[in-house]
Amino acid sequence: MTAPSHIALVGCGFTGTSAFFQLVDGYPVEEITIFEASGEFGPGYPYRLDDCPDYLINNTTDTMCLVPSNTRAFVTWLKGKPELAPDFDERGHLPRSVFGRFLKDVFESTGTVAAIKGIRVNLVPHEVIDMDEDPQGRVTLHWNGGRTTVDKAILTTGRCPDLDRVPPAPAEGATYVASHIRNADLDEVPLDAKVHVLGASLSAYDVVNRLFSPSTGCAFHRDERGTLQFEPGPNQRRVLLCSRSGRLKAMQSRHERDLERTEVTPDRLRRQARAGALDLPTLAEMIRKEADHHGAVIDWDAVRDPYADCSTAAEVDQRAGDLLDEAIADAADPSRLNFLVDFFDDARDDLWQCFGEQLLTAADERTFRNRLETAVLAYAAPCPVPTAEKLLALHRAGRLSFVKGVRAIGTTPTGQYEIEHEHGTETARVLVNTTGSVNLDVVHDDQPALVRNLVRKGLIGAYRREGQPMKGAAVDMRTYRSRDARSIYIASMLLWGPGIFTSSAYTMARVVEQLLAELFSEDS
Repeated sequence: MTAPSHIALVGCGFTGTSAFFQLVDGYPVEEITIFEASGEFGPGYPYRLDDCPDYLINNTTDTMCLVPSNTRAFVTWLKGKPELAPDFDERGHLPRSVFGRFLKDVFESTGTVAAIKGIRVNLVPHEVIDMDEDPQGRVTLHWNGGRTTVDKAILTTGRCPDLDRVPPAPAEGATYVASHIRNADLDEVPLDAKVHVLGASLSAYDVVNRLFSPSTGCAFHRDERGTLQFEPGPNQRRVLLCSRSGRLKAMQSRHERDLERTEVTPDRLRRQARAGALDLPTLAEMIRKEADHHGAVIDWDAVRDPYADCSTAAEVDQRAGDLLDEAIADAADPSRLNFLVDFFDDARDDLWQCFGEQLLTAADERTFRNRLETAVLAYAAPCPVPTAEKLLALHRAGRLSFVKGVRAIGTTPTGQYEIEHEHGTETARVLVNTTGSVNLDVVHDDQPALVRNLVRKGLIGAYRREGQPMKGAAVDMRTYRSRDARSIYIASMLLWGPGIFTSSAYTMARVVEQLLAELFSEDS
């Protein structure tokens, strides 16, 4: 077989831009057709150029990459753009829109290189709504007003549809903000408002940053001890972060710490699995031994349940402040260990393979998804220290509170929201949803037209273990090809099922790297 000459990329945010660059840079492709429904090629959903500057990149500047082999690409680019970030801290966190400018620049410069190499690039500012495969495996893509046929198609569509379980706001009464991305409604919140935020995710922290941004007249400064303090000015807002678990994010380490893993390694994981001895308790014990090996002293009971000894809402709120304080110290003080954050950062590729190779049993995988994944993501997707310091300053000033054990959300006859939690009920006039819930059920009717049609035609199916459907799509995790197709590949959030945590630039760049290497090797 000959290598594919014409490839389609469906979606061009971060993952699509990475695929475009890697194709042009390293593969004998003759033609690339790129689709982007928004018409804005490059930045993608989280890195829009016009989004709020208070939304920060969650990872440090020196780890943002386009290809896994060079995690300093963004830093190097920034040094040539002093007008965007003068005197930036390589271990700091810049606005997401700045990384969006990088992606836009990469997209445009890659187009120039493609022209020099004689690679034809077709840009289609439309949504792909359907695909067909012919008997030879060629793929025809359809959009309103056109179609094209290619050798291979890669779904680089990024996010899945939002999953919103909040009742609609009454016509007169409460304000409901379903998404904080590219949404000016947050700027209209009164300066004396009490704002309830659903979730304690990184998105929730973004909203707090925005509600207390310098543009509102407030400020943060450090006292003589270096502790961040809040100065309200005219901003009298109060925010309550309301979530089911109350679990807060750990902090991104400010100092690089090398780990030499001896317990949780690919060989040991595979050996345990072959012996039928790899289950969740065994994996947890391996991580505990790894912590002991590195001299980390961890309160494992607190990791399992940070609020075990809290019996009132006030105790939960106080404990949340203590957790923030401890996590900041672990991340910022070079004399302290931030082991679990550093461990999950160091082991991310190996843990991805653990799930991709189905080393855990189906029952253990379901248990992980349903009961443990949120806890793991507290460490695997940590918070920037500057953001956490602001949260702590606001908490100490009585402007930020934490509510745990959210059970149900309803509306009142007077047009307000009612949030039932384990210690009482909160009434909300301004409600912001940052739970980040997305619909990973590929056979659900809320999926976009393309996914619905691919499912209907049998070209994409649900990921399954022991016959039971789970989140995500059925994908060959070596090639990232849909198990139900010959020439359709997936590099999107639909991998969050057979894989774990796709909301990482490094992870998706690595997926693209492996996908393209396998695609061209199997067809050459």
